[in-house]
Amino acid sequence: MTEIHVYTDGGNRNTGNVAGGSVRPEDKSAWAALLIYGEHQKMLSAGERGRTNNYMEIMAVIQGLSALKRTDLPVTVFSDSAYVINTMQQKWYVKWQANHWMKGGKPVKNAELWQQLLQQVARFDQLQFQKVKGHATNRYNNAVDAALNRTMDQL
Repeated sequence: MTEIHVYTDGGNRNTGNVAGGSVRPEDKSAWAALLIYGEHQKMLSAGERGRTNNYMEIMAVIQGLSALKRTDLPVTVFSDSAYVINTMQQKWYVKWQANHWMKGGKPVKNAELWQQLLQQVARFDQLQFQKVKGHATNRYNNAVDAALNRTMDQL
């Protein structure tokens, strides 16, 4: 049985990043997901303005998993986002759910996206998340990074 690999990445060109500045509404943001099944590969990418890097990192995983029709095969999601990987591997979302998507008295950031991601995760029989080093020698991680940058260039 063949495993499906999903490489994801999200990015933002934050022009308000001086001294911790917020993302501006005009800032370009994008995500990309590369689906690999045997010899078959499919690249997905889209962008919009005014979204954070973390928002796009989660969106990349949601879109990548949403595009998979086979849920009975083992799937590994590869991401360079510690935010995504730690949330999923360490199951931070369990406590967030139990606390009605609150953390320290404040709403969990990107709660609606985490909920969408958990709906996707529930579809699969075998799903794991694996951290990859960003901007390094992993060709698939580099490919999704290049794809999301092309998408931002076109915005």
